[in-house]
Amino acid sequence: MSIPDAELSELYVRYAPVLHARARSILGNDAEAGDAVQETFVRLVRGYEAFRGESSPLTWLYQVNTNWCLNQLRNRKGHQKKHEDRRADVQPRESVEPEVDRIDDARIRALLAEEDDETQRIVVHLFFDEMTREETAVAVGISVPTLRKRLDAFLRRARRGMGLAVVASAVVWLCWTAFGGAP
Repeated sequence: MSIPDAELSELYVRYAPVLHARARSILGNDAEAGDAVQETFVRLVRGYEAFRGESSPLTWLYQVNTNWCLNQLRNRKGHQKKHEDRRADVQPRESVEPEVDRIDDARIRALLAEEDDETQRIVVHLFFDEMTREETAVAVGISVPTLRKRLDAFLRRARRGMGLAVVASAVVWLCWTAFGGAP
């Protein structure tokens, strides 16, 4: 059974802007966010029969959208690695200018791309969707103490990945976000 055109149109009008904003916050690119929305609805059309109605359509669409965005981050990381390898073959390492250590969305996305699926979902729900720890634990299917452990481990890895120059900024930003404005 396929999704009726009227229902598909209604879902698109209602949820496409929300999904686009979410994808843009994860991917950091408006064009890629548009692709994410389109791919989300393509998957809705293809997998309509798999939707069991156990949750709202937005919950299902969020999950599809998040997974697609996180896969794009992983793919981007792979392409960047190939590009860096090719550049290293042509240009000696000594002549490349060192990157300035600063916290920005691109670095956070790069750190996130290195994480496993569950940790990525935890971070996206907490920091992009602004869900509480309890809501995130339910959405991911783990306990709150397990979520805390996974988040703490991610933050430790993120601090190492960003270097000592930006650790304080990252911790303040993440705490501010995680605790609703109270570091």
